[in-house]
Amino acid sequence: MENPPRLYNHSASELDILETYGSYEAAAEATFANIVDTDSPSSDISGGEFYEGEERRNSDRPKSIPWEIYEEWLSKEWHKLLRSSPPESLVQEFLEQHPSLLPGAADDVGRGHHGSCWDAVITQPRLKGLGRDRIPDFMWVRSDTATVYVLCIEIEAPGKPWFTSGGQSSAELTQALDQLLEWKVWFSSAENMLAFRHAYIPAELGYRRIETQFLLIYGRDSEFRPGTSRHERPDYLRRKRDFIPRDSEFFYTFDQLRPERDAQHCSTISGMQSEFTMVHMPPTIQTGRSTKTLASEIVEIGPALESIPLISEDRKKYLIERWGYWRNQALRGESTSSGFVWAGGFFSE
Repeated sequence: MENPPRLYNHSASELDILETYGSYEAAAEATFANIVDTDSPSSDISGGEFYEGEERRNSDRPKSIPWEIYEEWLSKEWHKLLRSSPPESLVQEFLEQHPSLLPGAADDVGRGHHGSCWDAVITQPRLKGLGRDRIPDFMWVRSDTATVYVLCIEIEAPGKPWFTSGGQSSAELTQALDQLLEWKVWFSSAENMLAFRHAYIPAELGYRRIETQFLLIYGRDSEFRPGTSRHERPDYLRRKRDFIPRDSEFFYTFDQLRPERDAQHCSTISGMQSEFTMVHMPPTIQTGRSTKTLASEIVEIGPALESIPLISEDRKKYLIERWGYWRNQALRGESTSSGFVWAGGFFSE
């Protein structure tokens, strides 16, 4: 398989953190205590879960569910869904509700180590341009210093086979691969790229080159395991599968999807810039200075909070209040440059 997906293992630095502190939460507390002089009037940690002019840390706020609890719950619910042989529509809905399952939020696949724009995945973005519109199931927009990386994701019903009983690529797989080709052709048009840049690339990244990447989530691991495969030579077909991806393409089976900690604060949005709407937010969502970017685009999050599992009503009200705070800050044009960074994100809770 070209550019095979990395395993979702902790990096060496993450293991050091866990060994030293026992948890990410304890590490955050210790790091915060080391870098912030809470007695100093010049310490500016306003907004998010920190309030300028109030108690430096709002310890009485309704807390979000810890990532470890959500991760365990989500993994069980995901595998329960897969065992039910769901149609594509139910899988789409579930992944919209829990975007941390989608590869691409961080640099686990493809490139773009600065992370996802808006801390969100876009569901069913409409690629409008010459000819027919193209609509991926999901799309991450990421960046680094010089490049914006667009990762278009195609999902299919998990029960679709990779190969026929004779060992040839199935008609369903061929159709899915053709979808990726359709996207490549669309992005090859300069006129389409200009429209895309206006619709989906943040203004501050507008000068950077765009590189497209394509991800197919398809089939089950059981097709390639002795004892569960209907094929006589499942190991051979697994190797054959590894040679299918073309340039800038990445393949995952549904069994390879795991909750990704780096995406624990990522939401699901729809539409285009200046017209984004919030679709779903995870129960681990937190607010902080980085909330400004998306809050400047989206006014209302109440409906998206209604369907969130594992979250209290007090927490929902709290998030709505803080969302309004950060939207006001964004509209006032205040700088986001003074946030304190730890473990890849702003301190927020």
